[in-house]
Amino acid sequence: MLRLLKFALFCPLIVLLASQAKAQDDQSDFLKAKQYFSEENYTFAMDYFRRLAGNNQTHAFKDYAAYYYGLSAYRNGDTTNAKAMWLQMDERNNDWKQIKEVRHFLAEIYFAEKNYERGAYFAKKSGLDDSKALMKENLVEVDSLPILQQLTEQFPDDEIIAKVTAGKINDQQMSDRDFQLLNRLVNQFDLDKSTYGLPEIGESEMKESYNVAVLLPFMFEDLSYTARIERNKFVMELYAGMLMATDSLNLEDKYLNVFPYDTKRNTEITEAIFDQPEMQSMDLIVGPLFPGPSKVANNFSFENQINMINPLISNSESIQNNPFAFLFKADTETQALVAAQLAIDSLTNKYAMIFYENNERDSLSAYTYSQRIQEAGFEVLINAAVVDTTVRQAYDLLTEKYEVGYSEDQVDSVTAMILPGEERFIKERKSSITKDSIEYYEEFFTLAPDSIGHIYVASSKALFASNFISALSIRADSTVLIGRGNWKEFPTLTLEEMERLGIYFIDPEYVDLSNPTFKNFRKSYLKSYKTEPSFNAIIGYEMMYYVGNMLKEYGHYFQKGNPDVGFVKGQLLQGTEFNFRNSNQYVPITILSDSKQKVVNPKSNGQNQ
Repeated sequence: MLRLLKFALFCPLIVLLASQAKAQDDQSDFLKAKQYFSEENYTFAMDYFRRLAGNNQTHAFKDYAAYYYGLSAYRNGDTTNAKAMWLQMDERNNDWKQIKEVRHFLAEIYFAEKNYERGAYFAKKSGLDDSKALMKENLVEVDSLPILQQLTEQFPDDEIIAKVTAGKINDQQMSDRDFQLLNRLVNQFDLDKSTYGLPEIGESEMKESYNVAVLLPFMFEDLSYTARIERNKFVMELYAGMLMATDSLNLEDKYLNVFPYDTKRNTEITEAIFDQPEMQSMDLIVGPLFPGPSKVANNFSFENQINMINPLISNSESIQNNPFAFLFKADTETQALVAAQLAIDSLTNKYAMIFYENNERDSLSAYTYSQRIQEAGFEVLINAAVVDTTVRQAYDLLTEKYEVGYSEDQVDSVTAMILPGEERFIKERKSSITKDSIEYYEEFFTLAPDSIGHIYVASSKALFASNFISALSIRADSTVLIGRGNWKEFPTLTLEEMERLGIYFIDPEYVDLSNPTFKNFRKSYLKSYKTEPSFNAIIGYEMMYYVGNMLKEYGHYFQKGNPDVGFVKGQLLQGTEFNFRNSNQYVPITILSDSKQKVVNPKSNGQNQ
């Protein structure tokens, strides 16, 4: 009994001594590991730290061992094991005193991997000043605005993300800037408007009447210049449409005063017009149409803070630095972006080809389109400029075939393998080698059917349209073609074939001829001018009707009402939407269906993008 009692008293001592010995061993191993770490021998350090950080360990060095294991792996270039260890610590060691450093290093790893969402998450979770600086340093290098926009949605209360995103928006051309998001960020975080390119537009004054200066190249001397009058017919049609809209708006209350000025396409004459004192009393300038006079008007508009709007130009560079200048038509970039969004929303095959006419406008359209769809995960197989003499090469690329020959004995076997509903044809011809014998062969496209999701063609030429339409007709697969609305007007192309192919048309000039308002307009125009209204007359009417209503409703700085009013259904065209932008953001996309034109992206009054 006494022996048992001595043993019972001795056991705890053995356990205590063993525990102390193990603690000494753990401490010794930890010090060895730290020595290897300080000597930058990270492979040996990892081995020691890994054993000390094991799940069955309970010693005081466990958390430090796990931390340094991750750090050793990280400095050894092994980010996989570093990330795995630190993610475990983030989940299990929330109260550990150095967990903030762990999260900082996780942010570093994710930012290096271009995973900006996870990088920002751990930088914010760390809360260290170094982590905030790390996040800013990495986000300012992000070229993709959609990535930053997504981060603002993911972390709506983060000021660093807001400032970086606002700065990136401000770096863009005026027509590309998302002023709606920019205004929200600036207002939410009380940022300096001037720093982020937001104009300080004064109060919009409500008036009993508004003066509108119309600066167009009327080029009118006298009736003896008949050739010049004919060449300048489009200007008179544009102005006629504007006058008809003005008359309609002034029926009940005459509040629009229109003053025409002839710029004669001449910069000096335009400068003389703006030198007249009466120009200071204008509430809106319409035009001019040509670059020299337009630049003069742009400067006058900016310096005197008077709104101007161009009815025909779609070049965003003409207004990019002037917050008081607007394009009534959608600019080239906007048209491409709307078409890209259609592809993103409706197409599952992510392979695309882009062909564009080799000029400034169409190359910009192709570039904008390509950038947007690639950001959404599409792969652009070809992005090529073509001219009249090379467009045939694009046709050949799409229609090129190769042959597979069969012996007579193979024909039956191949025929038996053809699935029901599968269109395959085994052809035959007289042999060119053996007299009186038959060769059997089958043709296959070099570019396999259905391998291309869609083709985007940035050109308004009939030659380009006919080549790509013919190529897709020959392929007869699921490839989608996106082209321009004016393709429907080419007499060499049939509407039936375009309908059968399901072509999408970027169609900002689409007019619904069955619209009762258009019918009334056409009737009045015919009565007044004894001719059918051209598109210039239509857009002149549409623009003046829109801005006339906006002036009456929101005052001389009508742009202050743009975000509130949203989309406005058009009288003759499909509609107008500016929001915080300086060009029309609504672009109809049409298809042909049942021998009629159909808008696939319609909107209703007050609806925002």
